[in-house]
Amino acid sequence: MATPAASEVAPTTTRGWQRLVASCLCAVCMVLGSPDTSWWWLGLVGWVPWLYAIEGLTPKRAFWFGWLTGTITVFWGFIWLTQLLDKFAGFGVAPRLFIHLLFAAFQGLQWAAPAALIVWLRRRTGRDVLLIAPLCWVAGEAVLPHVFPSYLALMWCYEPRWLQLAEIGGVTTIGLAQLSINAGLYVLLRDYFGAAAGRRVINRAALATFLGWLIGTPLYGTIRMAQVDAVIADSPKVKIGVVQGNFGIYEWARGRSKYAILARLQAESARLEAEGAQLLLWGETGYPFSHALPRRGGTDLPDGHPRKVRRHFTAPLIFGVVTSDPRVNPYAWNSAMVLHRDGHLGDPYDKVFPLYFGEYVPLVDPEWYRKMVPAASYINPGDKPGVLDVDGMKFGPLICYEDILPRFARDTAAGGIHAFVNLTNDSWFGKSKEQYQHMGLAVLRTIENRRALLRSVNAGTSVYVDPNGRILHQTEVTDPDIAEDGPLAATGFVAEVPLIDLDYLTPYTRTGELFNGIIVLLIAGLAIRGRGRR
Repeated sequence: MATPAASEVAPTTTRGWQRLVASCLCAVCMVLGSPDTSWWWLGLVGWVPWLYAIEGLTPKRAFWFGWLTGTITVFWGFIWLTQLLDKFAGFGVAPRLFIHLLFAAFQGLQWAAPAALIVWLRRRTGRDVLLIAPLCWVAGEAVLPHVFPSYLALMWCYEPRWLQLAEIGGVTTIGLAQLSINAGLYVLLRDYFGAAAGRRVINRAALATFLGWLIGTPLYGTIRMAQVDAVIADSPKVKIGVVQGNFGIYEWARGRSKYAILARLQAESARLEAEGAQLLLWGETGYPFSHALPRRGGTDLPDGHPRKVRRHFTAPLIFGVVTSDPRVNPYAWNSAMVLHRDGHLGDPYDKVFPLYFGEYVPLVDPEWYRKMVPAASYINPGDKPGVLDVDGMKFGPLICYEDILPRFARDTAAGGIHAFVNLTNDSWFGKSKEQYQHMGLAVLRTIENRRALLRSVNAGTSVYVDPNGRILHQTEVTDPDIAEDGPLAATGFVAEVPLIDLDYLTPYTRTGELFNGIIVLLIAGLAIRGRGRR
């Protein structure tokens, strides 16, 4: 039997407490590298401690150390979930923490399952983590279920040069780059400092991998951004005004406050139109009067009606509204609609992915659940991705967290759109990391499909992201529910948005999950073949 090479010998002298510290250190890097701290460079080194913690273990033990890393990362990084449980359900501190721990443990499988798979494949094939770790991480991001997607590409959301690979295979392509850089650095350090004194080894394959991805990723990004900038320059433009209403959950729920909310939205819309806006965008349920407008074939309410949508401005409007039709279904829809310049309402786009346990409850009687959690609602899910047509311009609507679902956004883009519009209400989370994490994940949709993204978020952060993933406009996050000086004025901005040719499609928009499928098949092939000839 052939003797394994040095790079195939897993370290066995690492003590348990060292692995524990390394697992925790990786979690620290994951959290601090993500918005709103955004120490993006931790994405270049953050997985090195994780690889150190799991290598040389059995798959079962690697799973537990990986799970520890993931659970700490999600519990700390998603701590805003406890604010949601307070506002939404009124739970006390202990129930909130317990539920959040269960959520973190589930999401932590994103680190646990790849950890076990890495060491199992390493034993079975004799191949180094240099190859195996990036493949297993991508497979985990692609296959494992998420309650809230937590792709670690969001660590680079403010660094678009590092994200341009997403146009090839989607957000998981960035995971491949991140883990390749980290695996290269880890193997370099392992083989150099793990060798006998006086016989330091420089692993050339690891060095080439580390430098190749470290230099090649932003280089590719620089080249592609210049090319896409040329496409942007040649595209027709439209000026879109994004309105941030700055109203909270409690204010929206008070009947008398709804008129003040609508007035603030209208006043800011008029201001943005005066600045040149040719189209306006309001947030999710931005129009505060549920069930007030017909779902199909209707018009705006007449002049003088206190709930009239358009007042003081004339531009077309895309806005969020709760719609209903008792003749069809007893429950409502969370919709996006177009109010055309002539006052007619376009057909609605209905949110396809309602928020589990907030807007939709599977497997239980909705009425029973609403009695148990009075703040909960139940809405009908929409049928499919949609397109909102405004004067011949086609916009892909994404409501709430649909903008962090890469496959759904890709299906929307493939339907033929000029740009994305996202209507969101993140006020349930107070003023926290959630708004920036949500925004950071949404940035990837622009590069994956080369379509601009305009996000109107009721209390922030509202942004305009161009087809290169650059955040060109961004508002502040507010928490109107705790504002001490009364209701906040609406804010907004006007963005010049390129209308990318409908026929311009990226590899990811054309092929969808092909990249992820190839990675999974490659892992399966390695596992089936086992240890090859040396």
